[in-house]
Amino acid sequence: MSVEEATADLERDLEDFAWLRAVEEKTMIPKTVIASVLGLTSFVIMYVVAGPGLLCNLVGFVYPAYASFKAIETEQKDDDTQWLTYWVVYAVFNLVETFAGIILFWFPFYYSFKFGFLIWLFLPNVRGAQYLYSNFILPMFLQQEKRFGEAMERLASGNDFDELDAEDDDEDEDSYEGKKTR
Repeated sequence: MSVEEATADLERDLEDFAWLRAVEEKTMIPKTVIASVLGLTSFVIMYVVAGPGLLCNLVGFVYPAYASFKAIETEQKDDDTQWLTYWVVYAVFNLVETFAGIILFWFPFYYSFKFGFLIWLFLPNVRGAQYLYSNFILPMFLQQEKRFGEAMERLASGNDFDELDAEDDDEDEDSYEGKKTR
């Protein structure tokens, strides 16, 4: 998608906002400029007030969720694949970040890099998520697919958890009996 096409799409989307059309007529400033200034101002306010973590989460969720809803409603399969790939990569990234977060948060400009990384993942003309998925996640998954499948089957069947549940029930009864006799 070219810049001109993206601008035309934005113009069409902004036509739905009557208040924005009124501001454009009074100020003679194009709707796209007004929306961009408002978006940038909101970005700076959220960054200062709520912090960069919230801003990164919003970038990682809001636009991709919106684009995913739009992709579901189209007949094309390519956009569905793009957004499913994004969500898989995003899930893996969040899993890694959960465990490495204690170290990562000490790096200067971590959230700036995370912000840029998330945008790189979902931009349609870059397809960063597709690159990471094809070159890193898929090969690793294919290598471990059998082990992963077995673990999921055990988890789904609940067999491994029956013994633990029985032990927990026995402990609960013992502690209840102990309280009753006191």
